[in-house]
Amino acid sequence: MLKHPSLTVRRISQFVTHELQPRVWPDREPLDIEFCPEPHADEKRARSGPWERVDAGFRYGPAYRTIWFRVRGTTPERFAGGQVGLMAEVGGERTVWKDGSPYRGLDVEHHVFPIWNTLEEPIAVEGKAGKPFEALIQVYTRNPQCRVHLRELPREPEVETVQGAWLVAIDREVKALTYDMEFALDLLSALDENEPAYHTLLRALNAAVNNVDFEDRSTLPKCRKSLQKALAGLSGEHRHSLTPVGHAHLDTAWLWPIDVTQKKMAHTAANQLALIEEYPNYVFVHSQAAQYEWVETEYPKLFERIRDATRKGRWEPVGSMWIEADCNLTGGESLVRQFLYGRKYFREKLGVSTVDMWLPDVFGYSAALPQILVQFGIEYFLTQKISWNQFNKFPHNTFWWQGIDGTQVWSHFPPADTYIGDCTPSQILKSVRQHKDHARSNHSLYVFGFGDGGGGPTERHLEFLTRASHTPLLPQVQFGKSAAEFFRVAKSRSRDLPVWVGELYLEMHRGTYTSQAAVKKGNRLGEFLLRDAELLCCFSPKFPKNYPAAQLEGLWKLLLLNQFHDILPGSSVREVYVDAARDYERVQKEAGEIVREKLVEIGSQLDSRDLKRPLALFHNSTLSSQAQIPWNEEGEPSSIRVGRQVLPVQVAEPFGEKALLFATPSAALGSVAVGEIGDEPPSQKPRLRVSGRKIQNDEVAVRFDAHGNITSIQSLEDGVEFVQPGQLANVFQLFEDKPLFWSAWDIDVFAYETRKDLVKAESFEVVERGPVRVAVESVRKVGKSTIRQRVSLGPTPGIRFDTEVDWHEEDKLLKVAFPVNVNAMRATYEIQFGHVERPTHYNTSWDLARFEVPAQKWADLSEGDRGVALLNDCKYGYDIHGNVMRLSLLRAPKAPDPECDMGLHRFTYVLYPHYGPLNYSEVVGAAYAINSPVRWAWLDPTEGETHELDPFVAIDDANLVVESVKRAEDGNGILVRLYECHNTRGRAHLTCSRPIRKAWRCNLEERKEQPVERSEDAFILEYRPFEIITLLLEPSSKGPRTSD
Repeated sequence: MLKHPSLTVRRISQFVTHELQPRVWPDREPLDIEFCPEPHADEKRARSGPWERVDAGFRYGPAYRTIWFRVRGTTPERFAGGQVGLMAEVGGERTVWKDGSPYRGLDVEHHVFPIWNTLEEPIAVEGKAGKPFEALIQVYTRNPQCRVHLRELPREPEVETVQGAWLVAIDREVKALTYDMEFALDLLSALDENEPAYHTLLRALNAAVNNVDFEDRSTLPKCRKSLQKALAGLSGEHRHSLTPVGHAHLDTAWLWPIDVTQKKMAHTAANQLALIEEYPNYVFVHSQAAQYEWVETEYPKLFERIRDATRKGRWEPVGSMWIEADCNLTGGESLVRQFLYGRKYFREKLGVSTVDMWLPDVFGYSAALPQILVQFGIEYFLTQKISWNQFNKFPHNTFWWQGIDGTQVWSHFPPADTYIGDCTPSQILKSVRQHKDHARSNHSLYVFGFGDGGGGPTERHLEFLTRASHTPLLPQVQFGKSAAEFFRVAKSRSRDLPVWVGELYLEMHRGTYTSQAAVKKGNRLGEFLLRDAELLCCFSPKFPKNYPAAQLEGLWKLLLLNQFHDILPGSSVREVYVDAARDYERVQKEAGEIVREKLVEIGSQLDSRDLKRPLALFHNSTLSSQAQIPWNEEGEPSSIRVGRQVLPVQVAEPFGEKALLFATPSAALGSVAVGEIGDEPPSQKPRLRVSGRKIQNDEVAVRFDAHGNITSIQSLEDGVEFVQPGQLANVFQLFEDKPLFWSAWDIDVFAYETRKDLVKAESFEVVERGPVRVAVESVRKVGKSTIRQRVSLGPTPGIRFDTEVDWHEEDKLLKVAFPVNVNAMRATYEIQFGHVERPTHYNTSWDLARFEVPAQKWADLSEGDRGVALLNDCKYGYDIHGNVMRLSLLRAPKAPDPECDMGLHRFTYVLYPHYGPLNYSEVVGAAYAINSPVRWAWLDPTEGETHELDPFVAIDDANLVVESVKRAEDGNGILVRLYECHNTRGRAHLTCSRPIRKAWRCNLEERKEQPVERSEDAFILEYRPFEIITLLLEPSSKGPRTSD
């Protein structure tokens, strides 16, 4: 070896690559290949064909297609006594079936595996010459034209190529030596040349190259033993403890549709179950209950094997969620249901009570999560995604994460900064060297294995870990420990951990708040429709007998499925959004039918004998807003009577669709009311005014320039101006949106340097003159797109902007801007179950990183005695810098979906000026009001028992919001979920229109914790800042209370 270590390293590397690796599979026997173009669901159906013989070079497609291959042959005499494997390079991702179930997967990382003969006898160890062999292989094609940057290439009809299929002889001794040398060579690359260990290892490797003689096979085990002795002699001091767990991060949809993911799951599970049988210390972890349910339904034999491995502690369900959901855009109640249904499935189907939130690849983590986790009994949180930060390095690996309410959860970021670890010594050492909390914790988790279509960990991974566990120079590799055991030990042995307060904001992927607007709208509409459907079911006179629990749960699970962190954020291929649109349509149809059915059942309790055409109304809100129902009748009625209240109505045609508008009747707020549309003079009309460039109500006057841009929003109470003097408000702004990478995911900060204000309009005119609302409308052209907007004052709290955009741009971002006359260093943004504050300046790199941020239904900018809130009905991306509030409306990335956001969009946002600080305003109530449309149904006149119903659930404190009302999971009682929305504490009273025998406080898993104090018909609630309160109400046998 003399004095040329670098040359020696090259020599060793070439020996491994050119001498050892080719000898692992020294011989192969070609197999006959047959092709079946039909997408058969299983092996039995596939046997029916049709089959055709194909040869190497055969091409097929298109992308995302399922087909089958059959390979046939005979084990040759020369393979007798040795290990024999199957190699089938027929393209795509391949799953070999056996006994009616997926058996093993072949893909870019899993090339060969031991096979069986026609008698179904394993021949993994000794080949049996002359035995006929046959295997059926299910294949799903990939999309090589897919891109995540710039644009997808044109699709091709043929995307996969058959190279061949073979039986291969496997030289186990050479394979073992290859693993030894690859492992040692990688460890060598991680050491400094000045370390003694470097030279010890280099000498041992060089000696192996010198001593291997392939003609004398006795040299192979001798070289292995020498290498093992060298590795075992490398000493390490103060060794860090590393727990490796196998994982296959499987995106529920991404660069492929969900039906392909279902096959990927079977492919992956089959591979991992085989490795579990082969390696007694191996533990594999997998998340996402929905994916297990697919296996249970489509591959029951495979599911039984998973269940058996779970019982033995070898397969570990983790994550606790139905799906690995986005945590910025998903609503609060949806997050609760993710854990509720996920944990329920794991508990009931696999007998496991999960203890962690496992979310390695989500684009930011809401500060509402710690409280949600702790209320589910979840003790641990894991991710690595924050290591992707663009500007700032997160300072901890193990810490306490504190949410907006003060709840803390033990958290761990694996220091390897990956969830697809390769088990190389260099990466294992990286886990130690990058760990930032050695003084406080000596334990870290290491997550390894190929994700998505990679089929999970491989034999190589496990062979490397076996060697690592016997190498003292490396950390103590706790091979065979579960993730749950790691969490328990690491938490118990950590000390003086730091606390991170607030959200875990990811400094990347900011475009996901806006991309694929239709899926975001479908999610918001679905969340609020299911909210209403469940509440109405609970107060139907037929409750609890006809509560459609299974149907509602199924609709919720559809919604939860599409909250996956590459579906809802808008970062998947086109096929995914075709499927999502179908799912949202089903949610709207079925949940809408439930709402109408329950409106009829409840409305029929009310006396409507004197009404010609009764109309049932329900608004799940505490504030009146704009009611809108389709109107195809001739003539224009003047009013709607609900009880003693006679309100004006107005026929309008926003965007060409004729509708009847009116304010929500007070009796319909939180309850069902019955009224009739007619010509009776309204008892009172709002004072609305409109001129060519001004609209006005009792509170504000809004002035426009000739192009429909707002020049002034002035309070009529004290003359205060809410628009920055000299500036235009409600200005559409267009930006060049070409991120450096990840087109659908990212907005880079330099995009803001390309702003173009769209201040010129094609037309601007008055379109509505009351009596319910006044409105003006403008039309703007931008590139190939058209923006039509109606700005109105009426029943909606604040200034309403109904917007229609026919969008056909490329690589553009559309925002709307409001420079408001407010001085504030911080803005407030709604998140699930509360809000967070973020800076309006770029003082530090941490501030600058938040140049685009997520919010739920509103953002607010307030000074001492007043403020302005910007509300929306389906948007999530905001930026507030200085005094300029902006809402992101549409993007136009061309990868991975080149049609992203192209077409017609309709959405509403509201500017809501208010007096007093945020917590004294009605911002939260206004946001719920515009997101909770008035539900309606026509009735037949009936002789009801009463004329008016009390509110179903009422709270006497504006700090508490009723988020959800549903039947308890066990069917016994009504569950009411509330939260404190203003960061205050106090005492409130809750009443229910159903007589309630007893009420209990529960955790989010609906387990009773303590009875609720009662005062006559009201239940007394003590609450703290941002607290989520779940109540179980036990109804008595009496009927509902009424106002009669």
